Amino acid sequence: MFSSMKHSIDSLAKYDRPIELMGRSFSIPNLLSILRLISMPLLLFAAWTGRPLFFEITLAVLLLMALADGILARRLGQVTDFGAELDSWGVLAAFVTIPLCAWILWPEIVRREAAFIIALVIFHVVPALLGLLKYGRLTSYHTWGAKLSAVLLSLTIFLIILGGPAWPFRLISPIVILSGIEEIFMTGILRQWQTNIPSLWHALRIEQGKVEKALQESEKRYREILLNIEDGYLELDLSGNLKFFNPTVCKYSGYSAEELIGRNNRDLMDERQSKIAYDTFNEVYRTGRSCLIHDWEFIRKDGQRRYFEGSINLMRNARGQPIGFRCFGRDTTERKLAEEKDRLHQEQLYQAGKMIALGTLVSGVAHEINNPNNFIMLNTPLLEEAWIGIRPILDEYYEENGDFILGGLSYSEMRSRIPTLFSGIVDGTRRIEQIIEDLKNYVRKGTADLTEPVDINQVVKSALSLVSHMVRRSTRRFTVRYGKNLPFINGNAQRLEQVIINLVQNACQALPNSQAGIAVSTTFEGRSRQVVLTVEDQGEGIPAENLPHVTDTFYTTRYDTGGVGLGLSISSKIVEEHGGHMRFTSEPGRGTRVVVSLPAAGANTGVMT
Repeated sequence: MFSSMKHSIDSLAKYDRPIELMGRSFSIPNLLSILRLISMPLLLFAAWTGRPLFFEITLAVLLLMALADGILARRLGQVTDFGAELDSWGVLAAFVTIPLCAWILWPEIVRREAAFIIALVIFHVVPALLGLLKYGRLTSYHTWGAKLSAVLLSLTIFLIILGGPAWPFRLISPIVILSGIEEIFMTGILRQWQTNIPSLWHALRIEQGKVEKALQESEKRYREILLNIEDGYLELDLSGNLKFFNPTVCKYSGYSAEELIGRNNRDLMDERQSKIAYDTFNEVYRTGRSCLIHDWEFIRKDGQRRYFEGSINLMRNARGQPIGFRCFGRDTTERKLAEEKDRLHQEQLYQAGKMIALGTLVSGVAHEINNPNNFIMLNTPLLEEAWIGIRPILDEYYEENGDFILGGLSYSEMRSRIPTLFSGIVDGTRRIEQIIEDLKNYVRKGTADLTEPVDINQVVKSALSLVSHMVRRSTRRFTVRYGKNLPFINGNAQRLEQVIINLVQNACQALPNSQAGIAVSTTFEGRSRQVVLTVEDQGEGIPAENLPHVTDTFYTTRYDTGGVGLGLSISSKIVEEHGGHMRFTSEPGRGTRVVVSLPAAGANTGVMT
């Protein structure tokens, strides 16, 4: 029988092209499954009409068709999900129809084996119903256990209905039940409807494979996102060594990926920032809570200092044990510099407001100082005349009675010192008067007129009188050399005075100690018709990379000592207004020389007159 069946299968192999039926593709194996379904009424007809032989023959043919169905599908390469589902419907129909027919034809056998029959039906129908509930389709696993159960069950059924013993049927019942239980578990495990799964172990492997694939795809997408985001991302082990990072981190640091991998994050920081980083990572490890970081300073490969902000999170393995840290963040250097510039701008506005207020106060203070100073100036000559008048009387008393005490000193000593004291008082009051006049001129609102004749030597003298205290406090070696017979320049004395004050103040601030000197001089270059002012100091000097920026607005290297970066910028603009130019030469550790050249009156300068 089996050889003839194989011959029939081989002869059918040439009809392996699917046939289009009812809008679905049906192959020859699928047609056999459909025939099995259509033949179920024949079994019911045989049982209903009391024809056991016809029932047995029909059942045998259907079982052979079921066997041929699977073999033919594999031989023809036509194993499909649709065919598997048709086969499952055929098996379910058989499990419902055959017990019903047996009840009609052999009621005594069915009553005797009822417990086994009911168990077998239940453990086939229940997995099928669970599949319908979960997937909307019958389960079509076709497990090894289900195939073995089908063969053994078919043989034992024929053995019983042909009058044989029932114990083989009872013996294989647990196998059929276990096969049903296996399918129930597989339905619970598999998230999607699938066919032709040999066993529960294979189902577990399939789901595990799906999970692993999903994890791989998720990790791939995760890595792709990290590689393309603009923010920096890095992963570190518990010691702080870099294990993974995106290209943005390389861009931030200036290092290549090969140079960064395995490197400790603290290698990119100075000692102070390294301690902060260590304490922060330790806190995240100890508490398990993420931490926000602000303005962390790091050092690029080229030595440039940059700033970084972001977050630090603890990484754990599947068992929840800490394995490292992950950091997200961005370079905030530009923002920090903008904030610092804005802060300095606000400070400069505040300082400018103070200067405006000072200008207003100077006039009032000058008036208040002038009153008592004038009182001193007026009364001192009267006192001096009184001294001259009383001195003969005191001299006579001295000759008759000897020396005596006057003002805490002997008269003989006071007699020669008092005229000097009067002279000092007069000189002091005149000095106060001159300083007040210079201050009033300096803060007085100037005009835009740049055509007034200006004596540069006089401007230098007036400026130095205002900064004399600062000069005396800064150096013991200050020299001034005034050029002789200098021509006048066309300009504004107040504005030029501001230039000189700014240059001398900068020179004083640059000195490392009072032994370093400052030299101011004025000369005239006849060939170019330029009046030249030179201010030279023996200070710290200016680095070559900073020298081109010294006249930029708000540029200063003395933020910490109150510098606002406006003095030289304003001075440069004033000199340009006068048709001149300002040149800087400097050597770090040796000092700085500033040369201001201004066209003499009558020179072709381009200045409107």
